Amino acid sequence: MKISLDKNKTKKLKIAVPKGRVQKDALELLRKSGYIKHPYADYDSRRLIFDYNDDDVSLLIVKPWDVPTFVEYGAADAGISGKDVLLEKPRNVYEPLDLGIGKCRVVVAADKNIADKKKLYYSGVNLRIATKYVRITMDFFNKKGVSNIQIIKLYGNVELAPISGLCDFIVDLVSTGETLKQNNLMPVEEIVSVTSRLIVNRASLKTNSGEIATLIDNLREQIKKNAGV
Repeated sequence: MKISLDKNKTKKLKIAVPKGRVQKDALELLRKSGYIKHPYADYDSRRLIFDYNDDDVSLLIVKPWDVPTFVEYGAADAGISGKDVLLEKPRNVYEPLDLGIGKCRVVVAADKNIADKKKLYYSGVNLRIATKYVRITMDFFNKKGVSNIQIIKLYGNVELAPISGLCDFIVDLVSTGETLKQNNLMPVEEIVSVTSRLIVNRASLKTNSGEIATLIDNLREQIKKNAGV
């Protein structure tokens, strides 16, 4: 049973929500869980802070890669962050819940016309890999015992790198795979399956323990409902 929110508390929890592709699903989850009351359009603007009187939480709308930072340092009590971000830039936050939204994959990909792509790992040839996921990429290839790699860090347009001859492989976030297909690329291996997670500031676990526990319970219940459980 969904736990009632405390209407008499004077201080609202602050939740960091990522801009972009997950934002709408994140807001919908918070709405169905009873924390926000307004339609998506009321949160879809250039404003970065939303604190409507009838909402039970305040929202900070920030770039996805910044969500864990806001939470770790206490600017937000909790946040919604992709697992890829948490793996690439680990932060000292509590991660109690997989929200089941923003599903995608971090994959190794290459030109679809290259034969025996995986064999290239062990060929002894120096390989160049373009990605913004430097840590994830290094960990993946280290576990395979592959050291003959050079990582080229890019912040966008990663699919252009193999086409232009910049690299042999890319490591990137993939949802449907359509962008890879359009650029004559295909996945070689999946590194990690990604969903958005609830993360919590460790100090808030103590100072707002009741509100945080209620947030986790209500979100967990809504996730079960979304899954038809």
